[in-house]
Amino acid sequence: MAKKKNIKNAAHTDNSVKSKSPDMRSKVEIKQPLPQNQERISRLVGSVFIGMGVLLVAFGIYSFIRYREEPLFNPDLEAPTLDEVTSITNGDKIMVKGSAAGFDEVFVYVNEEKIDTTKLDDDSKFSYEYIVDEEGEYAISVAGVKGFPNRTIGPRSTSKIAIADWTAPSQDSVTLRYGQETNKNTFTLAGTTEGNASVEVKRGTESFGGLSDSKGNFRIEGIALDEGKNVFSIYVEDSAGNQVTLDEKIRVSYSPTGTVNGDAVVDEDIPQAAGAFDTLFGNQLMMLFGLIALIAFGVSSSVVYIKNKK
Repeated sequence: MAKKKNIKNAAHTDNSVKSKSPDMRSKVEIKQPLPQNQERISRLVGSVFIGMGVLLVAFGIYSFIRYREEPLFNPDLEAPTLDEVTSITNGDKIMVKGSAAGFDEVFVYVNEEKIDTTKLDDDSKFSYEYIVDEEGEYAISVAGVKGFPNRTIGPRSTSKIAIADWTAPSQDSVTLRYGQETNKNTFTLAGTTEGNASVEVKRGTESFGGLSDSKGNFRIEGIALDEGKNVFSIYVEDSAGNQVTLDEKIRVSYSPTGTVNGDAVVDEDIPQAAGAFDTLFGNQLMMLFGLIALIAFGVSSSVVYIKNKK
């Protein structure tokens, strides 16, 4: 009985496989070869796309080469405007800002040599930071450039000078003139240093300052004094921001009951103290009176002599 059952099950399985086979064959897609005309069209379209790709690559190479070349100068274009150039600094950066309406970019020139290119923003403004490697003067100018791939460049802007100064003022170049004694509660300091430098006289939290002119002459008035001896430090800072502290100290003695009056300023043409001036003036006045007396004596003697002869 068991064998018959197995045979029956096997037969049932074979029938199931046979019943499914036609469905599987129906799912297999058999591709037919393309017609000859359609194959030619496909090849032609592929060749066209390949040719276009080659042309695009060639155009890219051509544009790159032309773009790398110097643009053609057009004197009719307007020069860009330099709005801001760092005039003097003790750092290593020079900031360049300006506008170039109608251009795509600007060439930046330093000392007549092109050093870089910078793009414009939506407002036709540009900003560029130039890094210097040594101190000195730098002439900054820019020129506008536009077009692609054939570019044109306009005239350069007017140059502006930027100075990189990393050297502090020399102590040997500083001279100071002041009186060391006074009976006033202030004094005046005069002297020379670098042109357009700031000079600061400092004692504790008190500070008094002034600026030198283009020739380096400076004068600081009204420096307050305490009774007794006063000691001040001197700081000199150039226009670039380099500062030096002088080794020399200013020492002024203030005595309200002293005989030396005035503000203790020393000038080559003016005596330091009013007492000295009074003495000098008195001596000159005595000389004048003596001269007048001598002349009067001579005149009177002449008159007496003439009368006696008559």
